[in-house]
Amino acid sequence: MVNISIGCDKSCTFCIVPATRGDEVSIPSDLIVREITKAVNTGAKEVMLLGQNVNNYGKYFKAEDEQCNFTELLQKISKIEGLERIRFTSPHPLHMDDAFLQEFASNPKICKQIHVPLQSGSTSLLKSMRRGYTKEWFVNRCEKIRTLCPEATISTDIIVGFPGETEEDFADTMDVLEKVRFEQLFSFKYSPRPHTAAQNFENQISNEIAGARLTKLQARHTEILDEVMDAQMNAEHMVYFDELKADNRVSGRSDDGKLFYVEGSEELLGKILKVKVTKVSRGALNGTVCA
Repeated sequence: MVNISIGCDKSCTFCIVPATRGDEVSIPSDLIVREITKAVNTGAKEVMLLGQNVNNYGKYFKAEDEQCNFTELLQKISKIEGLERIRFTSPHPLHMDDAFLQEFASNPKICKQIHVPLQSGSTSLLKSMRRGYTKEWFVNRCEKIRTLCPEATISTDIIVGFPGETEEDFADTMDVLEKVRFEQLFSFKYSPRPHTAAQNFENQISNEIAGARLTKLQARHTEILDEVMDAQMNAEHMVYFDELKADNRVSGRSDDGKLFYVEGSEELLGKILKVKVTKVSRGALNGTVCA
C-alpha cells in the first residue's frame, strides 16, 4: 500500500476527515514510483494506491514545478518492470473524467475493480452533502465504466437517513442501485458527527425510518449480489494468492476483486494463477487451480 496524497480538499457536510487530516497535498510522482519500484524489487507484484480522493491527485503539490494528474501517474507506475497489478482507493465521482475512465479500462495492469462512492441517489441531498455531482452524472460515469470495461466490478458507499431525506430521495437511491447493480455495497444509517455541518441540520430522520430504509436497501442489494455471484459458476479468473488459511486452503483476489479460496499450500503464495469457479457464495468463490 502506497499513499499518493494526504488530507482532503472537500467539505462534505457529514464527514470529519478534512478537519482531522488537513489540506490535500499530493506526494511527488518520482517518490511514489521509487517506493513502488523498491517494493517490486523485493518481490511485490501488486500495489494499492491510497488517498482520500485518489483521482484528484496532482491538484496540489508543495513544489510548484510538479505537474502530474492521476491518469498520468497511473501511466508512470505502469512502466515499472515486474509490477503486474495496480489497485487504488478511493476515487471521487466528481473527478471521473473520460481520460481517467479510458485509462482504467484500457491499461492491462490496472485491476478492473473500482469504488465509486454514491452516498445518495438524490441530487438535492447530494447538494446538501456538498458532494459536487448529480445523480445523472454519477449514473453516466458508471454506465461509461460498464461500456468501456464490461468485466469491471463497481462498489459503492450509501448513507440512508441523511437529514431531510424524503421517500422520494430514498427512491432515487434505490433507482441508482437498480441502474448500476453494484457488485459490493457499504451502507450505513446517517449518524451526526462532531465538527460536521450536518449535525446542525434540521429535519433529522428518526432511527426507525432510517433503519427501515437501510433494511430495504440491503435486502435488494443482497438479491442483486446473489444473481451476480451465481453467474460466476464455472467462470475462470486470474487470482493473486496472498494468504494461507486453515484446512489447507489459500485465499486471493481476482483482477476484479472477487475473493477466492482454493485447496493448496504456501507454494501458491505470491503467484497469479488461473482458477475455475467450482462453488459460489455471496461473499466468496471456491475454485480449483487450472492445470
